[in-house]
Amino acid sequence: MIKHKLYTKGEKIYALLSNKRFPNILFPVRAIIYDVKFDDTMPRYMLKIDKLYDDIDFLKRYFFGLTFDGNFEGKQTKINLSRKEYSTISELERVFSEKWESYMFVVDSIFCVKTQYELNELFKNLQDFFIEKHLKELYELSNRSFYSKGQYYYHTRDEFIIALKKFLDVRKPDRKDYFDKLLYRPDSVELDKIDKG
Repeated sequence: MIKHKLYTKGEKIYALLSNKRFPNILFPVRAIIYDVKFDDTMPRYMLKIDKLYDDIDFLKRYFFGLTFDGNFEGKQTKINLSRKEYSTISELERVFSEKWESYMFVVDSIFCVKTQYELNELFKNLQDFFIEKHLKELYELSNRSFYSKGQYYYHTRDEFIIALKKFLDVRKPDRKDYFDKLLYRPDSVELDKIDKG
């Protein structure tokens, strides 16, 4: 069972914003809690953004144009800003400060923490997970038999591991079973068990 820290209206917290279109891209922010909704599963917080932690180029590529949950009744917050009008983070933060009523964000409590250090740790752990997931997907895509004449084809798992070790270099975790867990492929019997629930 996940234990949720509870926060109150007016409290300053750190959070990760997510949206349905790109759920694996999380935006770290500092925010003030505007409202709270408790339900059976977890608290949700309506936030007024105070600070953005990504650089402006990343935000222009991935944040602009996205739609987020804006309140508890289903209203959406769309980042409908023109990219050419913003060259610094402070210019963008000013919009969220001055027009805050148009730019509210609802976040599940599991994406909210009290300190910037906790935000850094939460973000790092989630990013590690997303990157490892993509590395496994890359292996799956580059190892398909029908793709055997493709430019990025790897004939065996060991070939892929050698290339991955070279790519990761000193970033590879010291865990002995790292590659076994990262590139694990369940066999047909295990998949059948999953399907049967």
